[in-house]
Amino acid sequence: MRVADVGGLVTLFYDGSKSLVDETLSLEFLNEYFDYGRNINGWGSYSETDKCDRFVRERESWQEVVVMDGVTEIPRITFIFCHNIQRVIFADSVIRIEGGAFEGCRNLEFVKLSTNLEYIGLAAFFKCNLSSIFIPPRCEQIENLAFSRNRNLEIFNTPEDTELGDNLISSTKILQNSPFENGSNHGAVNNWLKNINAEDEFALHRICSSFQPSLEAVLDTMKDKGGPKAFQLKNNIGITPSRYLKENPYADLNEKDIIKQYILHMKGEL
Repeated sequence: MRVADVGGLVTLFYDGSKSLVDETLSLEFLNEYFDYGRNINGWGSYSETDKCDRFVRERESWQEVVVMDGVTEIPRITFIFCHNIQRVIFADSVIRIEGGAFEGCRNLEFVKLSTNLEYIGLAAFFKCNLSSIFIPPRCEQIENLAFSRNRNLEIFNTPEDTELGDNLISSTKILQNSPFENGSNHGAVNNWLKNINAEDEFALHRICSSFQPSLEAVLDTMKDKGGPKAFQLKNNIGITPSRYLKENPYADLNEKDIIKQYILHMKGEL
């Protein structure tokens, strides 16, 4: 594994060659962290051992994680409470993300999951800072609390066949914008999540939030829905196709280019 500055971010290139999990040091850190009011900025003043101090300071230095090709699993609690990680990009070899793998990464704002991902474990991204997450189509199961307490989470796009656990979106904006007063009816919440854009009027929302949307599908749907203005139509949780397209990490499309193509197509039909 190596660390390098990439675009101004201290980036860890994680190849799985060395375990980053030390449960003894993690427990020592967490006990002290909570005892001292969760003040990570004051860590140096209350850390009790040099070994734990070095362990925490290294983990606090990482701002981006790039998971290298060949890694198939992120073990449990690998990056737990790495507070300064902002971005994580997974190689398509990753199949499993185990429980608590990124729990408490409170500055984590962007994740691009592996296209071959099958499993996301218990509280894997609990209490991060994601505003959107797009689950790839091969994902079979997401465990309880996986994205809970991402308070800015407004987009949760998941395949219809993925098995969803309980309290996935508790304490998030998307649950606040839902028709549910609380998240206690887990089955109903999960069914609603999968069908947010099921109505015909939200066809462009479905396309823009889908896995690797095609230009042809977008153009055809735009034509059916009244042209470029369709990009600004909000669904029942206030999200537009424009925003889905912008935040979808699997969309290799640009709204301005799409509109240009649409105008050219329409001129060709006149």
